[in-house]
Amino acid sequence: MKNFIKNTFQSQKVFFRYIRKKGFKRFLKENILETEGSNRTKALSVALGVFVGLTPLWGFHTVIVIFLATYLKLNKVISYMSTHVSFPLFLPFIIAASLFVGGHIVGGSLTFENETMNIAFVKEHLFQYIVGSSVLAVVSSISFGLLTFLLLKIIDKQNNSKN
Repeated sequence: MKNFIKNTFQSQKVFFRYIRKKGFKRFLKENILETEGSNRTKALSVALGVFVGLTPLWGFHTVIVIFLATYLKLNKVISYMSTHVSFPLFLPFIIAASLFVGGHIVGGSLTFENETMNIAFVKEHLFQYIVGSSVLAVVSSISFGLLTFLLLKIIDKQNNSKN
């Protein structure tokens, strides 16, 4: 388990070091705007990355997204970048949102008052978390995919009007 967590953090450190080295604007320009592929392909790549990033398959996000992006002929860099929507600082919020969404769907209730995170808590709310994270992943991937598509269309219109 220690290696599993260590490898997850190491993957994200390499990714963020790469962004810092290039600068965020240059990174977006070179790796998203100037890449080959249509706006549809780029938006689907973002949607795939966000979907995989929010699923409860921690530690396997990189392998899964690269495999699926290759299989679906999407942009691997954009998909990989989008999986980092679940980096460690956001994990508590993602887990809480998943539990709340799952609670509304499954019918379970959850308050964090006087709760201790232990094995009993996890066993009691595991199904609620899995359902909630799956719904959150689907809704978020659709939202981020559509938003990306619209932003890329706007950027294309601006670039075409300048030329």
